[in-house]
Amino acid sequence: MSLEASEMVSIPRAEWDSLKAEVKRLRREVGRGVAKARIEADPGRGDDGSTFTRDQLAEAWGIGGQHVRLDT
Repeated sequence: MSLEASEMVSIPRAEWDSLKAEVKRLRREVGRGVAKARIEADPGRGDDGSTFTRDQLAEAWGIGGQHVRLDT
């Protein structure tokens, strides 16, 4: 693919880096949404199991009160 000079633009490096970071954030957000939708659509074992928040799990595991980060 070749571009003519009239089709090219100049973007300051800081703005370019900012745009790349925003695209990365948006892709991650969409990925989480897709993963959540798949999890919620999965019928699982059919035992109507409960869903817990991170805080509820941390408390149940005895690690409440600590800063817990489960995502990457």
